[in-house]
Amino acid sequence: MRALHDNPDRPFRDNPDFYVTHFGKEDCDPGHAFGPGVRDHYKIHFVHRGTGIVQAGGQTYRLAPGQAFLAYPDKVIFYQADHVEPWTYSWIGFRGDQVADVLARTRLTPEAPVFPMDMRLMPNLYELLREAEGRPVNRDLRLTSLLIDVLTSIVEQMPASADAGSGFVLPVRKQDAYVHRSLDFLHCHFCEPITVEQLAATLGLDRKYLSVIFKEATGLPPQQYLLHYRMERAGELLRKGQYTVGEVARSVGYRDALLFSKMFKKLKGVPPKQYR
Repeated sequence: MRALHDNPDRPFRDNPDFYVTHFGKEDCDPGHAFGPGVRDHYKIHFVHRGTGIVQAGGQTYRLAPGQAFLAYPDKVIFYQADHVEPWTYSWIGFRGDQVADVLARTRLTPEAPVFPMDMRLMPNLYELLREAEGRPVNRDLRLTSLLIDVLTSIVEQMPASADAGSGFVLPVRKQDAYVHRSLDFLHCHFCEPITVEQLAATLGLDRKYLSVIFKEATGLPPQQYLLHYRMERAGELLRKGQYTVGEVARSVGYRDALLFSKMFKKLKGVPPKQYR
């Protein structure tokens, strides 16, 4: 499965400060590769599941879920999905006059382009970009805002450091890997009746331990995160205006439309019909 979304809005001027060119998500085939080659824009890939390699500046990096890498414009890069466990990744392409200055405040370079994902933003970025895409009145502002949020997060996670060598890569902590696997599971199965116990069992973890590390990383316990995620997806469906409340409810994991309406109003402030 490959989903590609081009930004339909042209920038206000020829050289904008920050501009999202496109974004997407793909379940890669075994061995799927790009390069060695160059891009004419910046492009960040976020690895959600599976593994693969990235080669840049004579270095080879093996990436796991929870990691990301940045392809720089006009810099040679090669990346390839694993032949046994090919990765699923999402991406955001962008350019802008201010981007190079922002990235200069980080440890990232064309030779060392790998970094850990921000668990509060990046695992869900593709869905947030899709939601922004569906709001033409302020789409340009929302897309730019999300790009700035991503760059801000990278500056905070990977600030420039004089003692960081060109091959330095901040490793993914074991608990962060568990959180990322949890997020991927929730994003894939949000329309099903999921329990925290089921999620913990899937990961082979104690329920309480999972809840603690999940909340530490995302700011919400798993069940609350799932509730918020379901309601965001429900909002997308409602704005399309072609589905009944019952159809939307079942599409995000609620068999009881009345319970769905109650929870939607609690989070969004208005009932589903009014929101639509």
